[in-house]
Amino acid sequence: MKINITALDKVQAELDNVQKGCSARTVMAVDIANILSKISVPKSRLSGTKVYWDGAEKFANAYKYKPGNSTHWEAENINGRWYVTDIYRNPCPNRSTFKGEIRYSDSAKEWIIENASLIKG
Repeated sequence: MKINITALDKVQAELDNVQKGCSARTVMAVDIANILSKISVPKSRLSGTKVYWDGAEKFANAYKYKPGNSTHWEAENINGRWYVTDIYRNPCPNRSTFKGEIRYSDSAKEWIIENASLIKG
């Protein structure tokens, strides 16, 4: 699968197919687009960056049972454009603060390091 995130209707159709009959821990296409838009590295440096998102909520320790499945998705930036590369239902991970992971490209890492060391006034 490789769906450009700007084609929200296509992403949503795939989500609807994967989440058919599900009512908990689901995701909408606009949620994915919002998460990807918050990555503040310039587009020109993002190619090769990948995002993995588990789609579950944080559960209180008092919750006795392990939650069921949640919608997981993956995306990759190719030449400055985000593409959803996988959507699936999987068991919720053990709840901590984990929601997602960004695997930055070397170019993005370089930009982050360069800009983290700048003093901005």
